[in-house]
Amino acid sequence: MKQAKILFPKLRTGYIEKAAFLCLLVPVLCSESASAQANRRAESGRNQGSNRQITERRENTTRQQHTAIRPSNTARIRTNSSSNRTSSQVNRNNSPAIRNTVNRGNTNINRTVVSNRVTVNRTVNNNYRRPVYNAGNPSWRYANIPKRNTIRTSFPTGYRTINYGGFGYRYYNGIFYRPQNNAFIVIAPPIGIFINTLPVGYRRIYVHNYPYYYYNGTYYDYRDNNYTVVSPPVGAVVESIPAGYETVLIDGETYYTVDGAQYKPVVQDNGEIWYEVIKAN
Repeated sequence: MKQAKILFPKLRTGYIEKAAFLCLLVPVLCSESASAQANRRAESGRNQGSNRQITERRENTTRQQHTAIRPSNTARIRTNSSSNRTSSQVNRNNSPAIRNTVNRGNTNINRTVVSNRVTVNRTVNNNYRRPVYNAGNPSWRYANIPKRNTIRTSFPTGYRTINYGGFGYRYYNGIFYRPQNNAFIVIAPPIGIFINTLPVGYRRIYVHNYPYYYYNGTYYDYRDNNYTVVSPPVGAVVESIPAGYETVLIDGETYYTVDGAQYKPVVQDNGEIWYEVIKAN
């Protein structure tokens, strides 16, 4: 409108002049409308372009993240498939495989693995029985092994021969045997004889903070990488004494004598009766 006024400032107000003015004004208005539409299209195009760039950037970022994650996922999947293949191979192998054989004193344990299941075969020595506490029997722990002066004519495999003091002693499962005629007799081992492995079921005790090892009336001291038999230390307290003991009544109290040592019964905090060495040979 401003342009029309500038071009025709002096038009008269007649009909012809008005018609001519309108004819000139319409193209100007049309051109302004067209330019406004073109500006709006251009601005819309720029907005769409910027939005498209932002969308492309987000898509590229997402792709990069997926690309960074994909190898670890692939590796994890491959690892799982590999472990699955390994486990399937183990399951397909049904042939038994003996893992190990453990010899624990009187018990031999063979472990056999079949189809990922462990089968434990136990071969137990018939001479071994699990000891059960008995307050009325001072030798309850050793009640199922040969007592002193028992005669034996043969030994199973695994025994040892120990030459000491002019005798060929036999040693088997913590028991010492001395030759007598054509047989062997159970004895208390002589002081000074030694072994290199303690018997199954031994107990470690302390007397004046010094450690001793005890089994069936025999006390060991660890010397020079061996376990040497020593005299029963006075003050030692043990849970059970060997079978074959003798009883002595002194001032109304019962004492027990075995292998030259004298024991006095003492009551422990848990109510059990143990035995303290009060005299030794």
